[in-house]
Amino acid sequence: MAFTVCTVAFAENKAIEYTVVNPYESVDWDKIDTYKACLHCHTTASDGDVDLLPWLELYYGMDYDILAVTDHGVINNGWNKDKKLNGIFNGFRSYEPLTDEQYEAIQTGTYPSETRTKSRGMIDITGGIECNMAVVSKTHVNGYWSKYGQGVWGKENDYETAPKMIDEMGGYSVLNHVGDWVNSNNYPDRSHEDYYINYFANIFCKYDTCLGMEIINNTDNCTRGDRELWDELLQVVIPQGRNIWAFADDDSEAVSDVGRSFELFPLEECTEEAVKDSMINGYFFAASKFQRNTKRADEITEGDGKVAYVTNIAVDGNKIKIDWKDTCEHETPDTWTVEWIADGNVIKTSEISTGTDTIDLSDYSDELGCYVRFVIKNADHGVTYSQAFELQYEGRVDKEIPDSPIPDNILGKLYWFWYQRLSISLLDLIIEKILSWTDVLPHVAS
Repeated sequence: MAFTVCTVAFAENKAIEYTVVNPYESVDWDKIDTYKACLHCHTTASDGDVDLLPWLELYYGMDYDILAVTDHGVINNGWNKDKKLNGIFNGFRSYEPLTDEQYEAIQTGTYPSETRTKSRGMIDITGGIECNMAVVSKTHVNGYWSKYGQGVWGKENDYETAPKMIDEMGGYSVLNHVGDWVNSNNYPDRSHEDYYINYFANIFCKYDTCLGMEIINNTDNCTRGDRELWDELLQVVIPQGRNIWAFADDDSEAVSDVGRSFELFPLEECTEEAVKDSMINGYFFAASKFQRNTKRADEITEGDGKVAYVTNIAVDGNKIKIDWKDTCEHETPDTWTVEWIADGNVIKTSEISTGTDTIDLSDYSDELGCYVRFVIKNADHGVTYSQAFELQYEGRVDKEIPDSPIPDNILGKLYWFWYQRLSISLLDLIIEKILSWTDVLPHVAS
């Protein structure tokens, strides 16, 4: 009996104590409201179908609170300011900025709308641009509060130049739909390959102002493998002293694109500076009506717009408790699914009818690495993603960034010079298409 008691006491003394680095720690949940954002969309200033004013009226009428217009190669200096267009790229269409009166009315919530239910305004995120316009490889990078990218056509197969230049010029960036370049929507195993992990991890480690990546873009077709890549990157980047924030956006060009994927910001007051601070420090959520499966090419799940609005996150020792409400009904529906994910693996799943869930990290010590995150799904398929919570504890075993197969010498520089040619991108596309026809590479099942 004495031996048993001593053994149990020793085991309890050796229990792991976790320090949870909570990106939402500064949020005062008693004072906040949740604000809906689109941080990636296009107008006729580049390849969009709709002029600026009716485009803003559309998002305004759908109760958005925050909007960043990110036209390809065109910096948004403010909705009431002139833009320098790029001629052939937008079909030589004209651009008409808002009047100062229209601008003030939209931002203060006094602009007339038959569909808007909120009395508050929709704020303008300035300095928005999608860099690397007109590249075949779609290595697109969004800039915010950016002075770089105006009229720059970009290089093929290059995600790094834009974050580097945006960083040097005092802005912030986000990597867009990287699965479109990796082609992980067709070949999901690529999200786990050292080459891609090394490539993107080094971008995030070099440039703190590169805030994160889209984990869902539009209907999630091209990004269905990007959550897996995000998890791979978190495992090697968090040990380097930084995090990678998750974004979800419409990437809208047409009216039918609007309202598919978005961010949710818990703020005491919705101002451009508050949104900027939230984006930098990661206290926001990625949400979507869509979620596709990396296992089946023809599978798509579309919700009716209901997603979870997180109303509280409380960290108490080894426990993390979350509360939420329904975005549409403001009450919990019949069924919620909550998944807690560590190192890319679902370690806890709850099928519950209440808007609250708690994880005790002590129960999952054998499955934890350097972070944990949660996903909330409702019965109507809407989904909300948290940012990653870093876990600091004695005995944590960290992964290193894998080595790149491309040497860091003159031969490597020659390779990148060669690889960033348009002809190589076109060849890549042709080879990928042939391989998909011949079933040489394992791809998503139909």
